[in-house]
Amino acid sequence: MKRMFGTLVASVSVALACIFALTGCSFFQAKEKTFEKAGMRITLTSDFVEKEIVSQTVYYESRKVIVTALKEEFSMLAGLENYSLEEYTDLTISGNRLSAQAEQREGKDYLYFSYEKNVSGNQFFYLATTHKMSDAFWLIQFACFLGEKEKYTETFLSWADTITEAQPSADGSGDIV
Repeated sequence: MKRMFGTLVASVSVALACIFALTGCSFFQAKEKTFEKAGMRITLTSDFVEKEIVSQTVYYESRKVIVTALKEEFSMLAGLENYSLEEYTDLTISGNRLSAQAEQREGKDYLYFSYEKNVSGNQFFYLATTHKMSDAFWLIQFACFLGEKEKYTETFLSWADTITEAQPSADGSGDIV
């Protein structure tokens, strides 16, 4: 159980520090682009590219924002499929020692919470969403510099609204356009 919830903040924080230290400041308007991997589908923009990060199932990066997704299959822990979304979310928050309060997005079937974190002298804003799908829980996090929190909060939620369960593609590719 500790493995499931314990490495979340550290791995995402390191990735953010590296990305934001090396990227520019402009976030161009881009067209929508749908990504699909490991049974999860999300619509972001064409500014995002998929990259690999060891601690996450899925990782997308743009010049100013990252999106990470961790799939925690029910088979990882006996009885996990019996947890409610609220129980899983509470475990995620407490397991990462966050002082956050989960909320339900009106009309949607996911929960979300936010928190801030200092990484290598930079302050970041995280908006995390939790989803229960047929074979797993998904923890999906959106992150940006803290100073851009107001700019991205609604965008992050609108991207979260697009998250659905999907079947893995037959050829193993991660992108669909």
